[in-house]
Amino acid sequence: MAQVRFTQEEHALDVLSDVLGLLRLRGEVYCRTELSAPWGLSFTAEQAQFHVLERGSCLLQLAGTRETTALTEGDLVVLPHGRGHRLLDAPDSRAVPIRVAVGEQREGPLTPIRYGGGGARTDLLCGRFGFDVRLAGSILAGLPAVLHVPGSQGRPVEWLELTVRFLRAEARSATPGRSIALARLVDLLFVEAIRHWLATSDARPTGWMGALRDPRIGAALVRMHSQPERAWDVESLAAEVGMSRSSFAQHFGDLLGEPPSKYLTRWRMYLATRLLQVPGTTVAQVAERVGYDSEAAFSRVFKRYMRVAPATFRDEATGHPSRKRRLSA
Repeated sequence: MAQVRFTQEEHALDVLSDVLGLLRLRGEVYCRTELSAPWGLSFTAEQAQFHVLERGSCLLQLAGTRETTALTEGDLVVLPHGRGHRLLDAPDSRAVPIRVAVGEQREGPLTPIRYGGGGARTDLLCGRFGFDVRLAGSILAGLPAVLHVPGSQGRPVEWLELTVRFLRAEARSATPGRSIALARLVDLLFVEAIRHWLATSDARPTGWMGALRDPRIGAALVRMHSQPERAWDVESLAAEVGMSRSSFAQHFGDLLGEPPSKYLTRWRMYLATRLLQVPGTTVAQVAERVGYDSEAAFSRVFKRYMRVAPATFRDEATGHPSRKRRLSA
């Protein structure tokens, strides 16, 4: 079988961007803290969370475990599954809930909260992420409980340093669009933490993330995402990535838990939801863009996956008044 030269590394991040875009990330800064030893903060299991260590050092301990991760100045940690955890200045320090430490001090998300016993100082920037829970489970399942982006010689890596600097600047800004700019900057922390993990981790991830890192299955994902309108089948995808039909189907299913045809259909439907939100777009145009010759066939599949007809989805998403009146008539 002919050798295929894979170039998916430069395109895999486009696939990652595609899928993370569908998650509808909604990031926010929760607080900045100026902590003095001894201190300890506990965070309940909820949305995905992050912490940037701006000064000093601390320990991160996941709820229900004794294992700790040592963090130093310039580090970023993201907890993509929202695991409960504690941040401590020392292993034997007592942790109080973050809401107790914040108490009545809160004036704004970047107004420093001061807490602790007056000793060595540690500064943290803390926040959280929300996303579409329908998609998050399957996409993020292969990520570890903690994504750790170490700083460099006590400083954040360049992109993180710039992002935090812009966060502070936007927090002081009174110009229109401030909240949107802050949210997008926080979203960047999530995306870059995943990119760093994909590029540096020696672990063999499972699920969608594992498939993206696999040289051949990742290449197939790139092709499906970049050309969803093509009439892909197992045979053509296998040929594209230099595998036999049976080996490709088996390996794809092992990593993603579903056959290529089902993955492609789901990706087409998620892409269709994005396209249908563009004002003036017709259902027929979307059907063609995602590989359907028949608008009726596309509508049947879309309704099966999304539980609503594409025309109804489009009208509700774009807020078209005449169509909404017609639907309610």
